[in-house]
Amino acid sequence: MSLTQALNSAISGLNTAQARISITSSNISNVNTPGYSKKIAGQETLVLDGVGAGSQIGDIYRNVNEGLVREMRGELGKAGREEVRFEFFKRIQTLFGTPQSDGAISQRISDLADAFEQLGNTPEQNSPKVEVIESAIQVMDAFENLSEQIQHMRGDIDKNISDEVDSANVLLNEIAELNTDVVRQRNLGQPTTELEDQRDQKINALSKIMNVTTYNRGDGSMVLFTANGSRTLLDRSPATLTFSPTAGFEPGTGGSGIMLNGEDITDVMQTGTIKGLLEMRDQELPRLNDQINELAGELRDAINEEHNKGTAFPPPTNLSGNRMVAGSDPLTASGTFRIAALTANGELSADDSWADITLPTVPATVQGLIDAINASDAGGYLTASLVDGQMVIEGIDGSRISINEMTSAITTSDGREQGFSHYFGLNDFISTTKRSDTMTSSPRDSATAALNVTANSMVISAGSGVLTTPGITVNYAATDSLTDVRDAIRTALEGAGMTAEDAAEMAYIVDDGDRSRLVLSYTANMTITDNGNMAKTIGMTEDMPTLAGNMDIDSVIKNDPARIVRGQMNADVYGTSNAVVDSSAAIPNLGPLVPPPLNYTLTVSGPFSDVNIDYDSGSSLEDIANAINNSAILSDNNITADVIYDSSIGGYKLQVTDADGDPFFFQDSGLPSADSLTTVLGLGINYGIHEGDNSAALALSNTFERTDIDFESAGGLSAERTSLTDFAAGIIATSATKASVAASNYEFQSSLVTDLDTRIQNEAGVNLDEEMSDLIIFQRAYSASARVISTVDELFDTLLNAV
Repeated sequence: MSLTQALNSAISGLNTAQARISITSSNISNVNTPGYSKKIAGQETLVLDGVGAGSQIGDIYRNVNEGLVREMRGELGKAGREEVRFEFFKRIQTLFGTPQSDGAISQRISDLADAFEQLGNTPEQNSPKVEVIESAIQVMDAFENLSEQIQHMRGDIDKNISDEVDSANVLLNEIAELNTDVVRQRNLGQPTTELEDQRDQKINALSKIMNVTTYNRGDGSMVLFTANGSRTLLDRSPATLTFSPTAGFEPGTGGSGIMLNGEDITDVMQTGTIKGLLEMRDQELPRLNDQINELAGELRDAINEEHNKGTAFPPPTNLSGNRMVAGSDPLTASGTFRIAALTANGELSADDSWADITLPTVPATVQGLIDAINASDAGGYLTASLVDGQMVIEGIDGSRISINEMTSAITTSDGREQGFSHYFGLNDFISTTKRSDTMTSSPRDSATAALNVTANSMVISAGSGVLTTPGITVNYAATDSLTDVRDAIRTALEGAGMTAEDAAEMAYIVDDGDRSRLVLSYTANMTITDNGNMAKTIGMTEDMPTLAGNMDIDSVIKNDPARIVRGQMNADVYGTSNAVVDSSAAIPNLGPLVPPPLNYTLTVSGPFSDVNIDYDSGSSLEDIANAINNSAILSDNNITADVIYDSSIGGYKLQVTDADGDPFFFQDSGLPSADSLTTVLGLGINYGIHEGDNSAALALSNTFERTDIDFESAGGLSAERTSLTDFAAGIIATSATKASVAASNYEFQSSLVTDLDTRIQNEAGVNLDEEMSDLIIFQRAYSASARVISTVDELFDTLLNAV
């Protein structure tokens, strides 16, 4: 080897050592730089014409384990999803509190129960009434706040989704630019490791937002897909993700999905922060609202059921309903209710100021019922009418109004049975919108999945238009979906004369989160009579998903706590007003003179099988009493009859009493003939309500002790029979459990990502000890090369001096 070759080899060694020192210096300076991977410069022999000519730097590469990187990106998406769920479940838990906290809905209901209990013990005092109102207002406010906050959270999530989509688009554009730079640098023969590090960091950030997979091209560029590879996110140029934020959320509504170049890819997303946000907005929070709604509806119905059975003291001068109705609305009804006009002290305004109304009336409509009330004996002392679509009953000349629902049962549009007063909301404690011109199904996970009902038919009817009774018949099959039911209803409507456009506006499907509801909207109140189980299966109801946020204490009661019921109008003590001289002799002027079967029947009715007491012109007062006392059914229900001597008029009277205070009533087949037992003896009630009667107040208190309230399945909670407070506590406990699970999952995923990152850094990260060791080696190599150059220089000098 010549001196020139030695010099050139030494210079190449010097350049090689210098380059490797430079790379080592860069590694050391970036030891704490996130995402930086250790750069390694290859070194190879420089060969010229087959002869070694020193050394040179080979390719500069990164020591990155691509398998671990792909695994970490997958776990980053899962961690992003769990982080979002954890954060929002923490907010939910803060909103609900714990079952023991004073602000928890279960505690609010418990406080209301305590207030009603105090009222039951001292119904004559004013302070317990005020306490009931205040406690009830807090419960209503709690429901409203929960409903509003759930929707506010959905709105916040919607904004977060929009921000995440914007971030994803920015990252896709940045990755595309880095792709271009990598390709350009490679074409110029320049290293691209720093660009690849930056690109990896951007892809990692994108992986946390949405699940992605990658593919490396030969030119160094990278192609990005959604996790399942079905959609391209980036190939040469980036695709564009779009999202349309929702202006405002209400219960029972849905939000927009994620679009990729105009195609909905919401269902494609399996992990990432966007997935977690979508789950909270469209699944968890709507289901939580379902639970709150179920609790609110059962609370309202349980309290109103008892409140409508009672009467305030003094009785009110008028009762105004909460149900919006029309006179032509048909009623499916049965049983009997009692209505009476009373004085301020609870006495009957007159002996005949009360009446028992048997349902159904003729015609069986709202107007037919109003006409029956006005045409009854009580109609001379009170009047019933429709005012602004609501039933109103008012006393005449200052008379007070009282109702006993007895056995009356009116079927609501969604199949529940309620007493007369409860149905019309005449004495509701909790006021909500009661109307059935709009009916909504419970949410279904899929609008196209088979409902698995038993094939049959249902009838949808109303009091006007194409649904005028008998209405339309809708046939359905076991394989029908919610969409099929909607289409069948539309077809039946068109067959009844409705235009296709109007039919589509009446029967339609709406989104509720990621679920679907069937909605029927008509110009009059509707009734569904199902011959099978379709209506029950899909849960058609007049109660809207907004129920919990729209409840309030009835304004009349809120302004006048004395309107809270105390007792119940008499239906358990009956007597005759006309006396007979001889209780064992035939009652004068009684019954038909012809023998049976043309005799009359006095029927005793109540929450038991009817008992018939036959009588004729030969029956005595004792005969009637013995027939009642000899009835096993009446004895089992503690109903007894006594013949009582009234010394003030020197005659005997009949008194019939239910010792348990349960309501029962008489129906006389002899009416309206003058020889009927009811007319001859004046059989009926002789008072309305006693001031000391606290039975209704106690019944309200006992409502909260009931453990047999039927809660439907709602928001993931199974159907169960339990108490109001226990169901409320169950909602809170479920939310707390989900929050705990979310925290645990987030902690696990975060730890997993950290572990993978550590493993990646152990392989690809900078180790200072190694770098310092390499630096010493490169320094010595540099020094040695410099020594060679110095030695060659001296040899050249010696050679020149010799010449």
